[in-house]
Order: sequence, then C-alpha cells, then structure tokens
Amino acid sequence: MRAGRKTAIAGLHHNRANIVLTGLPRSGTTLACRLLNLLPDTVALHEPIAPGRFAGLAEEQAVLDAVESYFRRMRRMIRNQGAAVSKQAGGEIPVDAYEQTRFGKEPRPHSAEKGTGKGKIVIDKDLKKGFLLVIKQPALFSALLPVLAKRFPCYAIVRNPLAVLASWNSVDHVVREGHSRGAELYDEVLRRELASIEDRATRQLRLVSWWYERFSTTLDPENIIRYEDIVNSGGAALSAVTPAAEALRERLWSRNRNPLYDREDTLRLGERLLASKGAYWGLYTRESVEALLATS
Repeated sequence: MRAGRKTAIAGLHHNRANIVLTGLPRSGTTLACRLLNLLPDTVALHEPIAPGRFAGLAEEQAVLDAVESYFRRMRRMIRNQGAAVSKQAGGEIPVDAYEQTRFGKEPRPHSAEKGTGKGKIVIDKDLKKGFLLVIKQPALFSALLPVLAKRFPCYAIVRNPLAVLASWNSVDHVVREGHSRGAELYDEVLRRELASIEDRATRQLRLVSWWYERFSTTLDPENIIRYEDIVNSGGAALSAVTPAAEALRERLWSRNRNPLYDREDTLRLGERLLASKGAYWGLYTRESVEALLATS
C-alpha cells in the first residue's frame, strides 16, 4: 500500500482512544511504551501482533475492521483478566531486548531476558471504561499507515538517521541486513526494490528513507515525535499522544552516542548518509548528522 496525502488530522478519527504507534526499529518506540505505561488511564502494548496477521486482507475496510477488532480483543482481556498480550521479559515490557555489552564487531544478541517473545503482561492499574490503549508495531503499522490513519489516531517515533543506522548495525536483527519482514509483506514495491540492491549499506539507506517517507507523507508534523525530544523532556514530548504525558519528568539519557556502536561503522555510515538523498532530510538536517559524527 503506497503512502498518499496526509490523512492523520487530530479529532477526525472514529477511535480516539485506540492509538496506533509506529516508528523506525531502534528509534525509541519501546521507550515510548514504557513511559506511556507510567501514565494513569493508559496502557501501551509492545508489538503484540504477528507481522503477517493482516497479510491476506486485500480491502482497506477489512484491514481497518481487523485492526479495530484486535483493539477490542485487548480491551476485553484487560478488563476481564487484568492482562494483555505484549512482547515481554519477566511479565514486563523490556528496557532493551539486546545485550548491553558487545564483543568486537559481532552484533549484539538478544539479552538473556529476551523481551522478544510474546506473552501476557499484568495490567495492575485502575482504568476508566474509555482508557487510552496504545499498540506499537513499527514495521506492520508503518506499512499500513496510509490506511490506518483514515480511522485511528496515528503517531510515529523518529530518531537521528545516523543513530538509527548505527544501532541497526550493532544488533542481531534483520534490519542489519537492510530488510524488514513486516514492511516487505505489505509493500511489494519496497520488497522488490530491496531485493534488487546488492550492497547492504545501500539497502539500509533505502529502508530508512522508506520509513521517513511513510511518516512525512501520511502524518501531520505534530504526530511525528523525535526521540531526542522525548529524552530531553523526560518523556513530556509524548504529550502529543496524550496531555497526561506533560507531567512526565523521568531521568533519561540519549543513546545516540552509544559506545556500543562501532566507531568505524558509524563514520562509514555517516559518510554514506551525508552523500545520499532520502526522506530523512525532511525531518533531520545534515548538520545534526555532522554534529553526531563529530562526537561519535
């Protein structure tokens, strides 16, 4: 499904309490979920939906109805069981699904606690009937964003593209190879394009650009939230999603200069990024990338 004109205009949706949250992998979407779960009358779920769940649905209406049905199912589970489906570690949304140590240039594996397996997390809070339910799915929801924005309030987390690339190259994840199963399942043009590119870094740049293009052509600027703003505000930047987040004052640290990112890789990727054309330049400046390179 190709991105069309912007459709995510706050206040025009039928399901204002069902929030679609997306973003690039490694952009801070899991952090956003953890912060939103600190708020009253709010539940945020971390990638509970299997990527191929809606792949057989050809009509937009069928996709919208299926996603809405999933929101209803989670609401019933929360109301009746005090639990919901989410990727989790020990019954909680993880801080990071990958090890915080690295050996040489080897990609970081999933942490011992994982955080990649789906299970039930406990929802132990008082919730009103129309509580805010946020579901985060970076690849799946990004691919379906032009359709989802017609019915649901949609928000995307973005991050400095160099930091995204550096993180991709530090972890054992398919994006390290310049692929995304969830995105390619629903965007045949993207799948064929990535398959035709032999160079891994070129695939990564194209995939990153695809994400930024998806957001900038579908969402209004206020629905696109920068990771850097989330960190600098202690989470309050998530007030774009719900005004209750204005009260957040968490102690957060930016990982844009994470020592686990290989310096040589970061410099090489930075040079390739600065020489490239991509939709990311509509949201971040080359100067912001150069500043990150200067301190990496």
